[in-house]
Amino acid sequence: REVPNLVEELTHRESVSARTLEFIILTAARSGEARGACWSEINDGVWTVPASRMKRGIEHRVPLSYAAQAVIDRVRGLSEELVFPSVQMDGRGKSKPQSVMVFKSLLGRMERVGFTVHGFRSSFRDWASESARADHEVAEAALSHATGNEVERAYARSDLFERRIALMDSWA
Repeated sequence: REVPNLVEELTHRESVSARTLEFIILTAARSGEARGACWSEINDGVWTVPASRMKRGIEHRVPLSYAAQAVIDRVRGLSEELVFPSVQMDGRGKSKPQSVMVFKSLLGRMERVGFTVHGFRSSFRDWASESARADHEVAEAALSHATGNEVERAYARSDLFERRIALMDSWA
């Protein structure tokens, strides 16, 4: 129930970490997936997270809601490669991904206690079931979770992308 107010507060903050957390919430992504997001992964309203950054090791397409696209528009131009770059550069002067600790610091500055970044995925899942009444498979696909037994997974080849578009727009 507190997520909408927190997101509203984030929109008024001027920092890359606020944009990253806002994007994490809007996409129901894991922190590392979003912190490592590259401009080359975003095309025509779809963010394609490579298998190498996914927990399951499988490429994941994320439909970007209008709100998620607005977030990335706010950070466009900060880095040629990374969507959400750290303020620190590597030894060659290239952008580095943000540290996982930026969110703890951000939530502390916002005086928000009891929140964890991963907890926003749980909030999304609860909302998808209770408020959106999304089918189990669609909500789990949005989180890139495996569902069903081995045989069911072998036959379930769709990532339910079209159905996830509407779900993510509603979540936004």
